[in-house]
Amino acid sequence: MAQAQTESRNMSHVGIRIQPFTEELTGAVAEFNRRMRPAKVPFGVPETGVSSWLPKLDGRNIHQEIFLAVEGGFVRGAYTFKQQPFSFSGRILSVGACQMPISEGIIDKRYSLVGPKIVNDALRRQPLLYGLGIGSRDAAVTRLLTAMGWRLTVIPFFFKVRHGFRFLRNIRYLRTTRFRRWLFDVVAYLGLAEAGAKIVETALTRTSSDGAFSAEHVGEFSSWADEVWWRCRDRYSMMAVRDASVLNVLYPAAETRFIRLRIFDGRRVAGWAVVLDSVMSGDKYFGDMRVGSIVDCLALPEDAGRVIGASVRVLEKRGVDLLVSNQSHPVWGRGLKRAGFIQGPSNFFFITSKQLTRLLDEDDPAGVGIHLNRGDGDGPIHL
Repeated sequence: MAQAQTESRNMSHVGIRIQPFTEELTGAVAEFNRRMRPAKVPFGVPETGVSSWLPKLDGRNIHQEIFLAVEGGFVRGAYTFKQQPFSFSGRILSVGACQMPISEGIIDKRYSLVGPKIVNDALRRQPLLYGLGIGSRDAAVTRLLTAMGWRLTVIPFFFKVRHGFRFLRNIRYLRTTRFRRWLFDVVAYLGLAEAGAKIVETALTRTSSDGAFSAEHVGEFSSWADEVWWRCRDRYSMMAVRDASVLNVLYPAAETRFIRLRIFDGRRVAGWAVVLDSVMSGDKYFGDMRVGSIVDCLALPEDAGRVIGASVRVLEKRGVDLLVSNQSHPVWGRGLKRAGFIQGPSNFFFITSKQLTRLLDEDDPAGVGIHLNRGDGDGPIHL
């Protein structure tokens, strides 16, 4: 009997096929999400087959599609597949991102092989494959990918506290025990938090207000962004294509929450940044704080620090309580530190397939030339 049950579990994936999300499977997707709720996974499968963020349209070289693992009319898993061009030291190649893979194997061991089947399907579509986003080393998908030989790298997280009182009162990520909540409240109400934040900022900030570097708000990206892209494309070992056409898809003019900054060095366009000024409400990480985030940016490595400085000044003038950013490249991280940021613990992971790992190791085995941030994952979610 035990052997029969084991065989049943191991063979349950045989009748499962991976197919695109079609309209007739909408109800099955909704039922799958309902079955998965007890597992408390941080995301479900979108209940529409067309990506609301990056739909597949003629003429676009960046898009998302949703693929489902289907067994007899039932959905047993899914993943979102993002395809886009990347530059590898100036060589342009198509790269895929396997985003939000989820399997019913999390709650039912009969479907434990659905996860590998999903990943292998994505690899079949694009061997140069990566995942990027918020996660945990202990998450089922992380364990699966590392067991399949993928390489995991942590993208550093940086933060800067501007208003200590609101930070201590709202930082739910740290207010995890009764004692901590009491201690943070005491420090906040005694006025020590505000004073402490100012002292730390003064001690850490090593950049002056460089008058030559200024930021201009723009409604969309145009030929000037193309010029920045062409200057920068061969200066990083791996970087998503960021010409004007791509940027206007990722950060469309109709999305008013994106603050697009063109950064000048005198009259020269030195680079650009996309930032957010988000008023949180009951956020599981930031409570009710006003959070400024540097989501995406590009400049020559030698201009990175001052582009960061100009972007930070814009957010600080808007009155944010906390500034955050995830940046993989060391020069951008150093720019943040010089602007008064502290590097904190990060749960933002970059994980690469065997073939993409080999490609990166050919040119940049230490990975110090890779330029990635929140703009390269699922978009600036949670911000």
